[in-house]
Amino acid sequence: MKRYRSSALAAPKLRRSAGGFTLIEVLLALALLAALLLSINQFVFSITEAWTKNQDQFIFVQHTRAVTRHIDELLQVAVANARAGSPAAGAPAGAEVKTPEGSSADLITFDLPMGDRLFVWPAAPLPEVQCALAWRKDDGLVLYWKSRLEADFADANPRMAVLSPFVTALTYDYYDATTDTWSTEEALQKDSGGNFEAPKRIRLKFHRKDRDYEEIITLPVITQGLPAY
Repeated sequence: MKRYRSSALAAPKLRRSAGGFTLIEVLLALALLAALLLSINQFVFSITEAWTKNQDQFIFVQHTRAVTRHIDELLQVAVANARAGSPAAGAPAGAEVKTPEGSSADLITFDLPMGDRLFVWPAAPLPEVQCALAWRKDDGLVLYWKSRLEADFADANPRMAVLSPFVTALTYDYYDATTDTWSTEEALQKDSGGNFEAPKRIRLKFHRKDRDYEEIITLPVITQGLPAY
């Protein structure tokens, strides 16, 4: 009889321990959940703030690299065209060329067999396009261009295509093998005979708001290939 009574008394205790959470446990769980949600909200906010702050810089860097890559591709095409035996083409080199205003300037020139997607033609596009890379104070980095097949090629002023309005300077790197030194010049250099000396590299300085970037492009040269036999 005593044994029956003890088991009957123990049953309600087992039922209570197997029941739901206590009020303290529920409040503790809610507090932990609130702290977790607050941490997640702060993390998302900080990520969003950092992305918004750096997005403009990221886009600007992408622009400088895209412009640099495009110029490098144009120069490579010009060298490949000259290597293929085009009579009018040659390696990128300095030359005195006309500007759209009719004056003259010493610039890096090169020929493109089929022009470029940035060129807007008054009529049907023409091949054998002579180009010159220039910097203008009000326009930034530009290309002067006209086709050698145009009837007025010798006398007409070139057209202009803007590559980047954010370029603030175009300079030229020369290497002196005698002294094993580099120099950066604002203008193309000439030798004692008055002939243009080809720079090894060109430098582009980009500026936007408070950000400055510099990109360097190595000028490709025509190398002697292997014989075909």
